[in-house]
Amino acid sequence: MTAIGEVFVRHLSLIGDLSEEDREALLRIDGEIRWVERGEDILQIGDRPTHVVVVLSGLLHRYTSGPQGIRQIHSFYLPTDTPSLETLHIGVMDNSLGALTRSQIGLVPHSELFAMMAARPSLVGSLWHETLVQASIFRAWLMRNSQMLAHARMAHLFCEVVTRARAAGLVADNHCPLPITHEDLGDTLGLTPIQVKRTLMILRAGALVDWEQLVEVGEFDPFYLHFQDGGGPPRPVDALVH
Repeated sequence: MTAIGEVFVRHLSLIGDLSEEDREALLRIDGEIRWVERGEDILQIGDRPTHVVVVLSGLLHRYTSGPQGIRQIHSFYLPTDTPSLETLHIGVMDNSLGALTRSQIGLVPHSELFAMMAARPSLVGSLWHETLVQASIFRAWLMRNSQMLAHARMAHLFCEVVTRARAAGLVADNHCPLPITHEDLGDTLGLTPIQVKRTLMILRAGALVDWEQLVEVGEFDPFYLHFQDGGGPPRPVDALVH
């Protein structure tokens, strides 16, 4: 049993059923475990990955940068997430994967996962299911950032982070830390630093500490996360970004 294997079992169990044999196969997955620092890229545009990344601690993000160097963050990855399964079939990176805070990751050789899937064909569907869920999240982020007002965008993002963190067992005493800067938040939501500051003030003044209001403001429905239990019962949020 490895820490990396436990991550796969926990994460894939959130979105689908695993047989005992599949669990045992996943628990045998091993790989290199290493630390990455904030601002360090794990994969960059143009890379040809040979390993799949799993998050053991910290926070990763997927992003691209425009011609003027403006960064757009496309997704966050919490502990137990598996952010690069698509590299099993997409040979060249068209985005970058980096650390937003000091993080511990696992690197699993593609060859090991292909061998596991050859021995356990049912796991092909489980890993494919995970990539489809990530695509669903990307679509939700696109809709949020293109259609919602600033305060609704931020509320929706916070609701998602809390829901995913709760499912991963990362929420304690109703606290869910999100260790990012105002700049990171702006690059996620398409807002300037001034807009981020003003929007946080609006939420702190009303909705941020009350889950029901946050859900209403963000028009949040966890259906797109495709958790088997729907994401679990809502809980109040004490704080997310400082």
